[in-house]
Amino acid sequence: MRKKIVFRIILAAVILSTLFLITREPRNDREWEKEIAYTSTGSLEPDGIVIIKNVRDFTYGDGSVNSMNWIPEVKIPRQDIVRAWFILEPFAAWEAVGHTFLTLELKDGSAYSFSIEARMEKGEQYSALWGLFRKYELAYTWGTERDFVTRRLLYLNHPVKMYPLALNTERAQRLFLALLRKTNEIAEHPRFYNTLTANCTNMLAEIANEVKPGSIPYNISWNLPGFSDRFLMKIKYIEVEESKEKTQKKYDLTEKRKEILLIATSSYSEFGKELRALISSPTQSKKL
Repeated sequence: MRKKIVFRIILAAVILSTLFLITREPRNDREWEKEIAYTSTGSLEPDGIVIIKNVRDFTYGDGSVNSMNWIPEVKIPRQDIVRAWFILEPFAAWEAVGHTFLTLELKDGSAYSFSIEARMEKGEQYSALWGLFRKYELAYTWGTERDFVTRRLLYLNHPVKMYPLALNTERAQRLFLALLRKTNEIAEHPRFYNTLTANCTNMLAEIANEVKPGSIPYNISWNLPGFSDRFLMKIKYIEVEESKEKTQKKYDLTEKRKEILLIATSSYSEFGKELRALISSPTQSKKL
């Protein structure tokens, strides 16, 4: 009898939890964790200047957060975007999983990054399992490249690979504007994150396909981001230099962690220039 009562209580709890998650509506006004506290938005002015509001600019040391600053407004001339970079943050436990985001490089060497993430409320911890059940909203976040790269490499102590995408300048600028449009859409119409169907990688792929339809066909890496760099090499979004393995090694920032720690509080442009100086000049041929 006691086992039946316990079973019924557990079953009722599961049903109630499921109903709660199914009926839960996405919102942007919850009490969020500090690193995703503000909602980014963007606009394109008639003179070609892009204004991005709420740009994160934290600085990090070796496993520490040194400062937590948000830039209220950043102005970027569209024509100053010269290159797009793809960043992969593999998770050590299983090579198939990881996080991906993009960086847009400017003429002066500075760069701004865009990341699609699970937006966690204050005190929440990320769970890939809970991410399947409308637990987290989506966050479309902009920040300085200095913040986004050093957060993962220095503070979280995760491996980081940073690849130049084989896109010409015009495609990189169109991608930049597409990211801004999607940023505004998610700010106005929040939606839920999903570990498999609405994650950092497949949402980026969908945006890239809006810029050029069909350019990134579906692949298992849409759901398992740890394989995404190899797939992008296969479809020539990342140029292979001799072999995939050598290309991965060339653009792996992990072994350059000590050098990057030394420049972690440099200005935006100096950080960008010095970071790229740590990577030998990428091949410039065959831009899409």
